Amino acid sequence: MAPVPCYDLRPAALPRGAGDQGEPMPRVAILGTGLIGTSIGLRLHSHGRSRDLSVVGWDRNPEHADQARERGAIAELAGSVEEAVEGAWLVVLAAPVLALRSLLEEVGSSRIAENAVVTDTASTKAEVMAWASESLPSSVSFIGGHPMAGSTDSGPTAADGSLFEGARWVMVPSRSAPEGAVETVTSLVNTMGATPMFMDAEEHDAYVAAVSHLPLAAAVALFTLVRGSEAWPEMSMLASTGFLGATRLAQSDTSMAYDIFATNREQVAHWIERYGEALARFREGLLDDEGGEALFRALGEANLDYARLAAGDVGRDAWVPSESDMPSMSAFDLLLGGALSDKMREWREGQGSDGDRGRGRRRRR
Repeated sequence: MAPVPCYDLRPAALPRGAGDQGEPMPRVAILGTGLIGTSIGLRLHSHGRSRDLSVVGWDRNPEHADQARERGAIAELAGSVEEAVEGAWLVVLAAPVLALRSLLEEVGSSRIAENAVVTDTASTKAEVMAWASESLPSSVSFIGGHPMAGSTDSGPTAADGSLFEGARWVMVPSRSAPEGAVETVTSLVNTMGATPMFMDAEEHDAYVAAVSHLPLAAAVALFTLVRGSEAWPEMSMLASTGFLGATRLAQSDTSMAYDIFATNREQVAHWIERYGEALARFREGLLDDEGGEALFRALGEANLDYARLAAGDVGRDAWVPSESDMPSMSAFDLLLGGALSDKMREWREGQGSDGDRGRGRRRRR
């Protein structure tokens, strides 16, 4: 892997704020020193050329703040939000979503510098953008942020300065944010080793509901369903990589997960409904008495498409071919058409002796 470039985050290298008064200030405040906040601090110190940069941290949990300092993520501990943001040119809010409303109110009522830039790392954006608009003075710029990286582990002890390497970092500038503020947060994102991706808040929440929040909901629902079976004591002894992998997200931080769902309810509910429809179609294929061709095709197409995604195929150029590039035969028919024919022949040949093999068995609840 090529080395990640070092971005100069010293004040002289940073763009100025919205106005003409004052120089950029050599102070970054990280409010929230859990997994994300501490990882940001670690990265600033390892890749930010921080000899002229003061990183101050604050957390409602003093133990977390102490651990972040012990790990070298922050150089100074603040006793309050106001103390942390005073003199800071950049304020990073790395707190759970529902905590951001009161945190933004505290920042807005503090002695935060004119032309300072505030950003966040929350998993939902529409409500956060509204809270920022309500709470921050017009002299302060807000750029919503969401690094598409994380871990089921939490707290500063789980932090890693390379957590964001290669990830996309969504940026949602407020309507009033000047170019300099956007460039400031872009410099931060680049320092993290991530790739900036600009989106609208509602667009962001709709998309992450599908690719991030629905998988979390599905993992919780699947684990809860199986755990609730009367046969769970026996099934738990059989639970291996398949079940553990499919339900891994059920071990996500409870408070974080609740905040995500509470601030993106309609979008997540929409995708849960569509997921239910997809499961219903899968069930129809499963119970198809004509051999289950639709089931085999669904399994094969998902296999091929997942392999493409895992190999790095992302974006419209990869998934929406032009008419001139449209193949005369689908990837499934090209690669698995023969396998489908073989599988259907196996099914027909087996009907006489064991076609009813899966029927009539006792089902455990």
